[in-house]
Amino acid sequence: MRKTIEKFVEFPVYANLIIALAIIAGIISFSNMPKAFFPETESRFLSVSVFYPGASPVEMEEGVSSRIEEAIRGLIGIKEITSTSVENMATISIETTGEYPINEVLQEVKNAVDGISSLPSAAERPIVSKRRSIALALRLELVPVDGHSMDLMTLKEHAQRIEEDFYNSGVMSQISISGYPSPEISVEIQEKNLLRYKLTFDELVRAIQNNNRDISGGEIKSDKEEFLIRLRSRSAKPHKIGNIVLRGQDDGGYLRIRDVAEVKVKFADSPNKRWTNGKPSVAISVDKLPEEDLDEITEFARNYIKEFNARNQGVEIIVSRAFLDILNSRLDLLRRNGLLGFLLVIIALSMFLSFRLSLWVSLGIPISFLFMFVAAYFLRVTINLQSLFGMILVIGILVDDGIVIAENIYLHFEKGKNPMHAAVDGTIEVLPAVLTSVSTTIVAFSPLLFLMGTRMEMMLHVAIIVIASLFFSLFEAFLVLPAHLGSDWVLNRKRLERKNKGIQRYFEAFIAWLRDRIYQQLLNWLIKWRFIALSFPIALVLITIGLFMGGQIRNTFFPMVDFDNFTLNVAFTPGDGEKQTLDYLNQFEKTIWEVNDEIVEEMGLETNIIERTSKRLGSAFSGQERGAHAGSINVYPIDLEGLNISGRTISTRVSEKIGRVPEARKFTIGGRNRWGAPVSIGLMSKNLEELEEAKEFMLEKLSEMPQLKDVTENIALGKQEIRLDLKPQAYYLGLDEASIARQVRQGFYGAQAQRLQVGRDELRVWVRYPKSDRMTLGQLENMKIKTARGTYPLRELADYHMERGPVAIKRFNGSREIRVEAETIDPLASVPEILEQVEHEIMPELQAQFAGIRYSYQGQQKYSREAMGRASKYYLLAFGIIFFILVLHFKSVSKAFIIILMIPVSLLGVAWGHGLHGQPLSIMSLWGAVALTGVIINDAIVFYAKYDGLLVEGWPALDAVKEAGKIRLRPIILTSVTTSIGLFPMLFEKSIQAQFLIPMAISLAYGVALGTIFILIFFPVLIVLLNDARVYLQYVWTGVKPSREEVETAIKHHQRQIRFEQGRSKQKTT
Repeated sequence: MRKTIEKFVEFPVYANLIIALAIIAGIISFSNMPKAFFPETESRFLSVSVFYPGASPVEMEEGVSSRIEEAIRGLIGIKEITSTSVENMATISIETTGEYPINEVLQEVKNAVDGISSLPSAAERPIVSKRRSIALALRLELVPVDGHSMDLMTLKEHAQRIEEDFYNSGVMSQISISGYPSPEISVEIQEKNLLRYKLTFDELVRAIQNNNRDISGGEIKSDKEEFLIRLRSRSAKPHKIGNIVLRGQDDGGYLRIRDVAEVKVKFADSPNKRWTNGKPSVAISVDKLPEEDLDEITEFARNYIKEFNARNQGVEIIVSRAFLDILNSRLDLLRRNGLLGFLLVIIALSMFLSFRLSLWVSLGIPISFLFMFVAAYFLRVTINLQSLFGMILVIGILVDDGIVIAENIYLHFEKGKNPMHAAVDGTIEVLPAVLTSVSTTIVAFSPLLFLMGTRMEMMLHVAIIVIASLFFSLFEAFLVLPAHLGSDWVLNRKRLERKNKGIQRYFEAFIAWLRDRIYQQLLNWLIKWRFIALSFPIALVLITIGLFMGGQIRNTFFPMVDFDNFTLNVAFTPGDGEKQTLDYLNQFEKTIWEVNDEIVEEMGLETNIIERTSKRLGSAFSGQERGAHAGSINVYPIDLEGLNISGRTISTRVSEKIGRVPEARKFTIGGRNRWGAPVSIGLMSKNLEELEEAKEFMLEKLSEMPQLKDVTENIALGKQEIRLDLKPQAYYLGLDEASIARQVRQGFYGAQAQRLQVGRDELRVWVRYPKSDRMTLGQLENMKIKTARGTYPLRELADYHMERGPVAIKRFNGSREIRVEAETIDPLASVPEILEQVEHEIMPELQAQFAGIRYSYQGQQKYSREAMGRASKYYLLAFGIIFFILVLHFKSVSKAFIIILMIPVSLLGVAWGHGLHGQPLSIMSLWGAVALTGVIINDAIVFYAKYDGLLVEGWPALDAVKEAGKIRLRPIILTSVTTSIGLFPMLFEKSIQAQFLIPMAISLAYGVALGTIFILIFFPVLIVLLNDARVYLQYVWTGVKPSREEVETAIKHHQRQIRFEQGRSKQKTT
């Protein structure tokens, strides 16, 4: 290695070639790296869906879901199985472990499902598919222009044309439209017409099926000509269906469908409507696949919107959310913080080193990043929030090795060596220590590479960025940096002899004063009274434990992240009409805008704080509640960066102004928690009735806890069901349950006559009563049932009673499950403490009352447990490797042990930093502590290496430890200052974009700050105490008290090396 460094110092052009290569390759790689909001990973989810017409949720569960679960449960690579059984359909979701190729697991699941022979014969064939990994791209709203009105059908037609144009663009493929029910053709006939013309629903269905179709009748073929025989009567136009002949009349005329029924194209009778800022709207969602480019999608869409709005009168496309803009905003924030941190690092270096020296040290940052971009490009890393934060995290760490090398080169230069020799000798002297410290940092980050299959798999990109940057920084520090520091332009003898000027003079004076007046005296005292000094770190540990116990320092699973939009969800009792729901939604929307006006007035703003609201009828709670009784309002504030208000504050004010809604069965206001619900408890049992009672118990108990709000369950209450029971007369007339149910279904639900494909729509042709004839129980009771002996009112043939049935049955890993969830009132509350209270106060009572109930914690605790379980296994291995590297470097187990001891002591800074910032410790704090590990070990290695060097030079042990502290004071302070100061802009960032990153920055910045103090003050004490122990043990073992120097491993290894060289010299002589 020495010869290589000498060549680079002798011929700096080699170093310049490396810089040129880094610039060219790095810029090309960076410009070709795609952008994404978060790291894009391969999907780990499979789904199996089965359609079974006419089946109830219970039938779907027993006949379909449970059988599929049994078939696939034992397959390799499956982590969890969840299923939802609803009327007519079952969906089974399979999460894989990620340890096996997803396509291999998909094929295994397909084979297992295809092998099931006991599925109901009426069920359609199961569809097994892999969920594609998609990312958010655009959210658009199609609305009428102010002053114009437009019906929903016309909006839908516009939206479908837009969808088709987007597909034809070639830059996007994941487009969906929502905001309207499915269109259909409804043939509506009154019961009096059925009786008058002696018709049945079956006759109308057959007439449509037999006459509204295209039929090929063969061909006429001769030598001269050919003809095809066709009947082309298939049509989706209402007037053509109305012209279909039902039968001929005695007077020679025809009875047509239009004579007895009304045919119209309409939306299905399901509540699915939306409004944007009070205007009817259709939502267009665009997502992206990993291979698609977000910039291209957004650019095409914006150009299209501009042309569309200019071309069409009365309708316009509004960009509700352009995720590229949000991404660029967050990337710009991180870039600003990163650039500011980089400038602060240069300034800090310039204060302690010469400007030219600091400039070349700082150059290691961009060179390492440029080479890292090349590696990241080939590893398919995107430009996202995580990868950019990884760069910010490693900025200060990258210059640590450069600082140590540059400082040592400068020391050799001060001893009288010329620049080239100083560059070579200074680099070679600290090369083992720098290589060891950077290697341990790389190993410390490596467990993050193995978090695939957990909610923290996004940290993979952080690990890749940090590890690649550190790896390439070694080449820059060992080859490029010495080549440029070995120049007379940088290390100039005249400049050395000339006194520093300006602010640098004051910093040099400050370091000299700190070293000679304060640090030296303090070190003398600490070493003299080292046993007393040892009590200080112990006391600090006890104080920190007390702060934890007293609640001054809190902990949680995941950090609180503010939201840039929030949702109001409301669900009344299933069966309630849409009028009530819509009235309340309108009232809530009015209140939201009243809060907007209040905030605008209080803050003196000129524009609204709320940009838009999007109201939806028919769906709430992320689709868990569907029907006329449910609705939601999405609220989108403007960009709040720079304003003294948060999305959470706006949400809280809206909630306080609305107050309680006692009429609603479920009501929440809040933003989406990307980490899952803080409190989420899955209740499992085979007994559905017991499960329902346990759910009500948990809802009541959690609602009584003052720390919680928005207590909900993931199972919607079923609608009121009219359960028919046949009377004996029905059987006497030759009827049975199937025949009566069929006639009732035809009249009140509809008999499906056909499915017609019209453009992008599949229109189902239904024959049924008009809506006005199927609105009351009386109409059901008076419905005429046709029999062979005439018609009878339904009330004479059947009794009925009212009962609620399950709207959906959910299963988790083979058991029925209902999940009860709640949010915390205080966003910074300690979730583990709340769950501990639940575990000790509520769950024993639950199990005492409901013996058949099992439970498991889901949400944040589950995801945290998975991530920590996976990480802890690899962290134990990583620390073992770090310990092994330290033993190899120092050739001593005891030295490696006391260096490792500095890690838990420095973690006190992590805890104190979170306490000072009012942030709870979370799993994100842990990843910052990982980076801290490398920095602390780096400083300890550098200190110990200097101590060993001084011993070899002949210094007494106590003097050597003091001198090592004085010599390494400046580089240790400098490495710590650069690491911490590079993160300071992030620490005090208030924007939403930085909230989930701040805990990592706090851990690293404060851990390094306190760890540096421990390294400089208490690490020398540990070295002397280790020396005391060695002296005492050898004295006890041999009976002869050795000197302090004799027991040091550095002296022993040096003497062994001398004897080895002497023995080799004698062999050569002989």
